[in-house]
Parts: sequence; C-alpha cells; structure tokens
Amino acid sequence: MEADTASHEPATAIFLLRPDDDDPRPRPAAEIDDAWADRQLLDQNAAWFCRLRWLVAGLLSAAGIAGLLPDGFERIGLRLTPAWPLSIAAVLVLLNGAYALLSRRLPVRPLLWVQILVDLVVLTVVIHFLGSTTTYAPFMYLFHIILACIFFTRRESAAVTVAAAMFYLGCLLAEFAGMVAPTTVLAAPVPALVGEISGGIRMLNVASVFAIWAVIWYLASRLAGELRQRERQLALANQRLKASSDERARHMLQTTHQLKAPFAAIHAHTQLLSGGYCGPLSEQAQGVVAKITARCGMLSQQIQEMLQLANLRSESQSNPPAVEIDLDAVVRTAAARIEPAAAQRGIQIETQVEAVRITAAEDHVRMLVDNLLSNAVNYSDDGGAVAIACRRLSDQAACLEVRDHGIGIPADKLPHIFDDYFRTAEAARHNKASTGLGLAIVRHVARAVGITVRVESAPGQGTCFTLTIPRVCIGAARSPRREGVA
Repeated sequence: MEADTASHEPATAIFLLRPDDDDPRPRPAAEIDDAWADRQLLDQNAAWFCRLRWLVAGLLSAAGIAGLLPDGFERIGLRLTPAWPLSIAAVLVLLNGAYALLSRRLPVRPLLWVQILVDLVVLTVVIHFLGSTTTYAPFMYLFHIILACIFFTRRESAAVTVAAAMFYLGCLLAEFAGMVAPTTVLAAPVPALVGEISGGIRMLNVASVFAIWAVIWYLASRLAGELRQRERQLALANQRLKASSDERARHMLQTTHQLKAPFAAIHAHTQLLSGGYCGPLSEQAQGVVAKITARCGMLSQQIQEMLQLANLRSESQSNPPAVEIDLDAVVRTAAARIEPAAAQRGIQIETQVEAVRITAAEDHVRMLVDNLLSNAVNYSDDGGAVAIACRRLSDQAACLEVRDHGIGIPADKLPHIFDDYFRTAEAARHNKASTGLGLAIVRHVARAVGITVRVESAPGQGTCFTLTIPRVCIGAARSPRREGVA
C-alpha cells in the first residue's frame, strides 16, 4: 500500500540558475559593443565607393564621347582614343550593378575589400593609359587611400596603401620591361616617356610619389581614426538614449495602464457615496467627495489621453484598418457626447454638416474630432458657442471646421500648441483640469493619415481649427473594407 502511494507522488522538479547563463532578455544599449557601432558606420559609408565609381564612369564616358569628335582634345594638347575610356566606364557600371546585387546577400566588409581590389586594378589600367610617369594620374590612388582611412582601421588602410603601391609599381615594371607599351594622353610626350631620363631619376620620382602617399595616409588615417572613435561614441550614446527613452515610455505606459482601473474604481465608489448608498453625508463630506470625484475624473481623462498618445507613437502597434465612414455621422456623435458637459456651462453646440464619406481609420477620426470638440468647449467662455461644420471640398478632399469664441491663443504661442503638455498661462488659468495632451493627439493623428490642420486664433476672440481631410487617407488603399458599407 505504501509502495502504491509512493508511486503516485509527483516527481520533484529542479531548476538551477547559473550566474553565467545567457540572459534571454534583449541586450540593453549599454552592453552594445564596438562591433555594432563599426557595422553601423560601415553600412553608412559603404555607398561612397559606389558613388565614386558612378562619378568616374560618368567622367570617362564624357571623355570617350568627346574623343569621338574631330580634334576634341588636340586643341588643348591631349591625344585621347575613345575606346579605352568607354570600355572602362562600361566595366565600372557592371561592377556597380554586381555590387548592388551582392550587397543584399554578402557581408559588407568582405564585399568592400573586393571592391577596393577591383577598383585598384581598374584604376591602374586608367593610369597606364593616362600616363604612368608623364602625368599626375598616379595621385588618383589617393582617393582610395583616403576612403580606406575613413572606412577601415589604420592597419587595414595601410594595407590598401601598400596594395596601391604594389599595383602602381607593377604597372611601371610592366612598362619598363616592355610587357606593355608605355602610353600617355599628352600630344607631345615629355622625355620621361621615351627614356631620355636616367633610371635613377625615375626611381627618385617614383619614390617621391610613394612618400607623398605615405604622408597623406598617415595624416588621413590619424584624423579619420579620431573622427571614427567620436562617431562610435556618439552612435552608442544615441542608442543608449533611445533605449532609455523607450524603456521609460514602456514603464510609463505600463504604470498608466495599471492606474486606469484603480481610478475608475475610486470614481465609481465616490459616485455611490454621493448617491447616498452608504447613508446620508454631511455637507462637509459631500464637498470632499465632490472634490475626489472631480479629481478622479480629471486623472482618468489624463490616463486615457496618455494611453492614446502612447499607442499612436508605438512602432509595434498596428494601425487600425481604414474603412469607409460617414464624417458627418462622426461629427454628430461627437457633438452629442460633448453636449452635456457644454450645457453645464451654458455653451451651445452648433452643427452644420453635409453628407461626406471618407476612407480612413475610424478610431483615429473619432479621436481627432473628440479632442478638437472637447478642446473648443474647455476654452470657451461660459454662455458661449462652439460651431462645428463639415463639407465636401472636392472629389479628393473634405473640410472639417471647429470654431469657438473663447480665450484665444497669442500669436507667439500658436506654433507650440501641438507640443506635449503645452498650455499657455491663459489656458492654465481658464481650465485647470486640462491635460495638455489633446492637441498632441490631434497632431499625431493628422500626420498619420495626411490631414492638414490650419489654426486661426486671436486672444479674446476665439480659435478656429480648419482640417483638410483626404477622401482616401494615407494607407487606406491597402486596408480592408468594412462590411456592409456601400
């Protein structure tokens, strides 16, 4: 019996957390290593080789076409056959096309090394045709040397400099050994081409070229190394700041979401107390409960707007589907929803709407209209009026206008009204319960769907918001239709 009972006992589970276990959570920005920053900088600068290649291909093409003209270069003392510039330009175009295809499949750094080596070969051919000892063409190697100093470490850029020197030296040896005939673009060759200068002078000239390359490499690599280190530090700092900002936003959103239910419960219980559910309250108690109710209502509204704004800014949040909606129906619903609050202050809601149908995210449009209307009511004077109208502008756009006759906005404050938590001193005195987030929500919705917002205001004369709404808002063409809408 004991054995039977023991056989049915659950097995003991054991889990051991070791200090060296990998953390499954995403690595914070503070732990990002230098390799990440190098990859970022390398990706940003890799396009320079392609741009340089396009530029050289264009110049060679222009030179080749000019060489087809009679006496195209003879007048300036040059002799250029169009065959080699056009051929090399075609090769460069093919290399750029190949790089565009391979860059999607291969790592950037090895591909860049292949680019550099191939470019040095092509450049050596160009220098041979231009004149390896009769022109300043060998200094064109400096383009790749300087770019290598920008892209790579000092050791790697030194390797590029040595490779350029070896290619140039190989070109000279091939010409001096008679493997290829020396050539030049100069119409009247200088003596160096025909061998009237001694070998010692030639070696001195070549050594001078290499010395100049070495000095420029040293200066460029030193400066580029310092700049690259600074860019790496800035990139890491920017990534840390972004990660910190995202983390704070997530914590704020989580905390705000957790506070929503408690404040709703407090608000509900204060309403029960005010209604006499727990017995009659004294006059002082009723005043305290009324203050709690008002404060809870204000905080609940602020929490709701913070959540809306966080959802609008969230990159991971998918946009609601765009459907065909009746803008006039949205306006009437929003006006009916705000009318009780307006009636308490004697504010009349005047609507003048035409039948207008648009294609947009319904939640976004409702959010937009609700915030504009509540903003107009909040900043109207008691006994005033708020007018809202919508009409069709054309086959491509509709117009929504919300006008109040309230406190207005000073001209110098008008550009800032869409900033988070921004309120003028006049607005803060007029309405202490405002969160300062309503127009920030309007801004994000308007940008998301392509709405133009025009604000006209003057202190003491009210404010008018005029919205130009596309009949088909941004992203609506790829969004599903709502069933049952004609």
